[in-house]
Amino acid sequence: MRSKGKHHLKARLLLVCLSLIWLSGCYYLKQGRGQLDLRFSQVAIENALEQESNPTYRHLFEEIPRIKSFAENRLLLRKSDNYTGYYKTSQPGITFVVTASLKNKLTPYTWWFPIVGSVPYKGYFNQKEAEELAEDLESRNFDTWVFAAPAYSTLGWFKDPVTTPMLKRGGYYLASTIIHEMVHETVFVSGEEAFNEQLASFVGQKGAMHYFAESRHMSQEQLTALREKVKRSTRFAETVRRYLPRFRELYDRQQPLAVMLVQRKLLFSELEADIGQLYPHLPGNRRHFNNARLLQYERYTPDSPVIQKMWMDSGGDWSRFWEAVDAYVNEITEKKDKEPVTMTQAVENISHTE
Repeated sequence: MRSKGKHHLKARLLLVCLSLIWLSGCYYLKQGRGQLDLRFSQVAIENALEQESNPTYRHLFEEIPRIKSFAENRLLLRKSDNYTGYYKTSQPGITFVVTASLKNKLTPYTWWFPIVGSVPYKGYFNQKEAEELAEDLESRNFDTWVFAAPAYSTLGWFKDPVTTPMLKRGGYYLASTIIHEMVHETVFVSGEEAFNEQLASFVGQKGAMHYFAESRHMSQEQLTALREKVKRSTRFAETVRRYLPRFRELYDRQQPLAVMLVQRKLLFSELEADIGQLYPHLPGNRRHFNNARLLQYERYTPDSPVIQKMWMDSGGDWSRFWEAVDAYVNEITEKKDKEPVTMTQAVENISHTE
């Protein structure tokens, strides 16, 4: 199913090109230039290693081929030339991503793009342009959240690089990010963004821990320390996710908008106070939440019950796990193929492409 899905995407290349011509505009042209820079400004990992003086980065450059090999051969992810190049940047991310939501519902604002379909985010290589879109959405009464992404997958259409922001957060983050993005190239279901991200988050986190446990580059004490560090880092996300049902219950009540806005402000204050107790030294902007940011924690959860069950049923065997994933993808794809697509839906999607 995974290779079949890839061939299906390639078979749509002509349609994609025609769509890009039809939809071509300032946004697409700028994104194209940014993607070309990302592709052709890379240097080979071995050359980056030779040129690097920072000992921490040198160690990580040495680790990258081993992580990639482990992901391909042990986790059974698709083999490609991704993550064999390095893109150096002083920016906090290689793309600046805008997400948005209604204020009275945990419902994402979506944009439509060729290949990937409808997605709840829009990326820019230029931070100012991302912030301008966020300001426009806020003027229309949406909650917004803008963040710098250290990496993203082009689903095999281009050669994806390791980036400086990926290195800055250390070995575990580097491994989990590489594996996360490799999952997207291996399995991607158009229009099923929640499933795509939850699958990549699950495999990224579990795969990274498997890598360090099996690579024998760490002592048992170091591995235990890593597990504790990862556990501490997940407490933030777990705390946020515990609030999601309470926000949904609030928004499901039939009450005036003004009343709801006051009540949600109180609930956000409670969440931010809990985060402040857990992380008293966290800057205030990192403790600020709205619906758009809440949805990020739901979208990227590694704890999807469906995916967790697949893993449990597989007995921790990656081959059996991917068989279960393929079966599930076949099932949801067949359902999607039976759903009628109306002209109204298409027009609404395109109108969201700002």
